[in-house]
Amino acid sequence: MGVIIGDIITASQYNTLAANVNKWFADDYSTNLPTAPKTENNYGWGGTPVSTVPAGTIISSEQANELINRVNLGITQTGVGTTLDKIDTGDVVLASDYNAIETQANLVSSNRLTCADHTTTSGGTAASYSRSTSWSSSISITITAEFGSYANARYFFNSGGQIRLSFNNSGTTNDALAWDDLFDSDDMGSLIFSYNNIAQTGTRAGNPASSSGFYELSTTSTEKYNINLDESPYTENDFRLSVYRDSDGSRVIFVVTMNNDDPQAEVVNGTTTVYVDTRKADDKNLTDPNVGFSISGPTFSSGGWSGS
Repeated sequence: MGVIIGDIITASQYNTLAANVNKWFADDYSTNLPTAPKTENNYGWGGTPVSTVPAGTIISSEQANELINRVNLGITQTGVGTTLDKIDTGDVVLASDYNAIETQANLVSSNRLTCADHTTTSGGTAASYSRSTSWSSSISITITAEFGSYANARYFFNSGGQIRLSFNNSGTTNDALAWDDLFDSDDMGSLIFSYNNIAQTGTRAGNPASSSGFYELSTTSTEKYNINLDESPYTENDFRLSVYRDSDGSRVIFVVTMNNDDPQAEVVNGTTTVYVDTRKADDKNLTDPNVGFSISGPTFSSGGWSGS
């Protein structure tokens, strides 16, 4: 609501602003289950919260800077807003200082799910899974992203983290070349899984489900994306991606299926490979006082390829 210029900043006003910052920077919902409302679960980066102050406290520059540090980290993380100057030690905290912090904190809160500068595989383990056996009908692979806890998964996606799947085939048959063409940037390209959807980097539109992001997952494997192998002539060949979570929300499971219904019944030779990486912001920190921001990505595992 802001503070009227010339008024003293009360402990109640400070605590209200601290609570607003903590809601996105820390985690008010650390014990929530995946079944809790999305409007709660999509808050929280897992940072260290600001402490509230008792009634009657005169807000110091050090306390105001606790908020400023977190808001500045949020601005750097989201790429939205204007960083704030710290208040010199011993200076009076003015209503204008409070109002500036509040304005920038609200901007960060509105854009808290955005990452301004993704770094490939930062905080996570990249992986690749290859099949060198030729196939002719259909193959499938299940890849698990392990976060360790639902809270860690929330922090990753709430701060704009992504899981990316990219693909390659090294074969020389017509069908192998068609699949490799699908994986090029002028076709499907890579798939990007985030908190709210699945997107592709390629220019030929596939068919993502309308509710295909992290917060839309259930424990039932559900198709979230598909695309035909080629617009012509192999319109019957397709690629499908199903995604689900485990019961406690600490794992996200991807099921990649490639169906080869080519009337020529050619084999797909060469090596078929799925690459997985995570993308998130670099870990950041500010000092004086020390405030850190660090989000871990998942590790990946697979049970191997099936089908023929």
